Amino acid sequence: MHYDDWQENLHSICGHYYGVAKPRQRLIHGRVDAHKFDTLDVASVAGDVDCIKRDRAGIKRDESEHIFFLFQLTGQLKVRHNNNRVILNPSESLLLDSTKEAELDFDSAPGHLISLHMPRSTFLAASKHEVEIGLKMCAEHPMAATIQKQISNFALGGKVDGDVHKASSDMLLNMIQLAFSNVENVEPNYHPGVNEDRFQFAIQLIESHLTEDELTLDWLADRMLISRRQVQRVFQEANDSFAKAVRSRRLKLVAETLCSIGSQSKPARISEVAYYVGFRDLSNFNRGFKEQYGRSPREYVSDHSTTVPG
Repeated sequence: MHYDDWQENLHSICGHYYGVAKPRQRLIHGRVDAHKFDTLDVASVAGDVDCIKRDRAGIKRDESEHIFFLFQLTGQLKVRHNNNRVILNPSESLLLDSTKEAELDFDSAPGHLISLHMPRSTFLAASKHEVEIGLKMCAEHPMAATIQKQISNFALGGKVDGDVHKASSDMLLNMIQLAFSNVENVEPNYHPGVNEDRFQFAIQLIESHLTEDELTLDWLADRMLISRRQVQRVFQEANDSFAKAVRSRRLKLVAETLCSIGSQSKPARISEVAYYVGFRDLSNFNRGFKEQYGRSPREYVSDHSTTVPG
């Protein structure tokens, strides 16, 4: 396949990730194909490019945000992501955050990886514990074979064993959340030296507790082991505030949920979705949604489905 065609397929399926060809390379021995696991996109990425990169420009160009579950089928992949450097061998996997820079190095040899695309806000909000981004799950992990069989058999058209039954997409996401959960408290290992690190940690806590009523400024200060005033200063130095950070991410979670309403046999009402996410004042929710997305929630649903619950 010509490099330009391979790159175009990568963009159309995975967003603005950029394949970097080797010097004078015009042909790619491999291809990028799209598959489905229920409503979730699955990408099959095979090739012998030098690497795939995700930079700040690519992040800004993509409207949708995802957590990608990557697992290596063949070859070796060197991944730099979320301040981690890992090497993926066949049957090993990791989570990749589309809002963060990444480099996937094919190590000068052909490789084949699979990527399951999970809506970022939905995935993080549903996780009961902080999930490990950029750290690999080894092939020997108890959940590894089960997760990979589900994707290989029911998304990629692999041979289905008689004892393997298809999980729902929600069940598959739950398995991945469990496999990558850090069930230990993170605070004992948390010693940020600057407010930039504290801000990233605060955002991580917000995103993993987004739908919980306990998510308040005092709760966040307690989890970060600093005072309420210090938390406010952390957000001020990032030109943000706790209230704005929570509100924008809750609106994003609502938007992700509304995108899937049309495919549900018994779709939830918009007001129910808003309440579940954490909005208690529907007028404030409707006003904030229109400010962030330029249209009302009902108009947003209309753009993504033919059914508009009240």
